[in-house]
Amino acid sequence: MQLLPLAVEPIEFLRLIIGLDAPASILISLLFIALGMLSITKGGDLFTDSAVEIARLTRVPPVIIGATIVSMSTTFPELMVSVTSTLSGKGDLAVGNALGSCLCNIGLIIGSCALLNGFLARKRNTESGIPVSRFTIVGPGSFMLFSGVIVWLFSLFSTGDAVTQNGVPAEFAIARWQAALLLCVLAAYILFTLRVALSSRHDFGEDQEKPPQVENVITYYFKLVSAFFCGACLVILGSKLLVTNAVQVARYFEVSELLIGLTILAVGTSLPEYTISVLSIIKGHGALGTGNIIGANVLNITMVIATCALIQPLPIPKQTVLLDGPVVILLILAMLGLSWRRKQISPLSGLILLTIYVCYLVVATLWFGH
Repeated sequence: MQLLPLAVEPIEFLRLIIGLDAPASILISLLFIALGMLSITKGGDLFTDSAVEIARLTRVPPVIIGATIVSMSTTFPELMVSVTSTLSGKGDLAVGNALGSCLCNIGLIIGSCALLNGFLARKRNTESGIPVSRFTIVGPGSFMLFSGVIVWLFSLFSTGDAVTQNGVPAEFAIARWQAALLLCVLAAYILFTLRVALSSRHDFGEDQEKPPQVENVITYYFKLVSAFFCGACLVILGSKLLVTNAVQVARYFEVSELLIGLTILAVGTSLPEYTISVLSIIKGHGALGTGNIIGANVLNITMVIATCALIQPLPIPKQTVLLDGPVVILLILAMLGLSWRRKQISPLSGLILLTIYVCYLVVATLWFGH
């Protein structure tokens, strides 16, 4: 990699500025990393504030907003990466990307956010812990657990004539008919959240914050929706810029490919969820961040994997069957179980989730890293 920038064509510059390619200059890569961080921060602010305002205007609980429109926006990068991998004949990467994001969402994001919330609570003299209502555990949380269990059970058997990248029949796979069942689970989840959203409008109590009074409602809604989608685009663009150029810088300093995959790339596809969750905690809207994580996991398991398996039967790597799938289920059970009694994810619970995730990375590196 060169230290000084060189002139580039307009199309090449466009690919650089949207994070599809990394520049040849280390200095430009560092500049793009800073630009990506700025884009993520500003986009996250717009995204979070507009999502909270949408919850107030529609009288829908923030956790439902987070589990639906927010999670659908932040899961878009995983969907695109997985579909592209499948069309390129790398279906095992699609499954690994989806389940890897679930592991990162619970273990790293929820775990570190719970620790961050505990730190902020001491500074602000407020109650520590990310709020998780019994409704969240029984409702969206149950869909998350059921989705994780069923996709792991599906992956235990070879069906649907799936083949590996080498052209041999896959030992483990997900067939098209199983993908159709996963889409049925997704449809049930969407119907459930819609029903909750509609019913919650009639339960708007006096203790809840009422929507603001505005002169031109149509203009206000248009600005709000525009801010939401602009924020989502900035977060996704910033994440792509940050990951692409961080990988380039890491290779420049001769960091191993395995370490790059376990750190930069693993966190990169979950960076939108991480950004929204952290900013939700800082702004005091923990329920929005929790809903975002739960919804993103349901979508990763059902929408992403099912869409790819419909394109072609997905071969499942042995690591996914023996390690990734069981750890996803373990983390989901730990997250829901630890938050059931106190109806919150305490800093200690966050530390437990983060420890499980770190142990998973160690085992994956030692067991399957060769």
